[in-house]
Amino acid sequence: MLALTQDEKLDIMKTLNWDYAASPEDMLAVVDGQKARAGNFDQERLFVRSLERLSWHRLVALWGVEKIKALYTPQVAHRLRSPDFRREYVFAVGILRGEPVSVAGWGSERSKQLQNLFLSDRWHRN
Repeated sequence: MLALTQDEKLDIMKTLNWDYAASPEDMLAVVDGQKARAGNFDQERLFVRSLERLSWHRLVALWGVEKIKALYTPQVAHRLRSPDFRREYVFAVGILRGEPVSVAGWGSERSKQLQNLFLSDRWHRN
């Protein structure tokens, strides 16, 4: 798993809130459960924004596997704008939770999509 420094986490927070007045430090405190809100963000809203804008590797490094499993609920899935994101995260979080996942639709195109989603950071690390 990718380990992030405090500065890297704050940089991620800056990319998630470029259009809001909340400070990156306050937003990181929401991620860590130390604060209930940072500006317009509660933990669920910040998690949804993270799902939509971060790579899988950064998402796991920032939130952690256990928080992702706990926070990804049907309500959160409903708030995702893209149906593709919903499908991908149902699959990914299902694997994290140890749930059986459907193999329907596993063709070469679907395999490429999943590879891009979960493995893409592997070859592009600095």
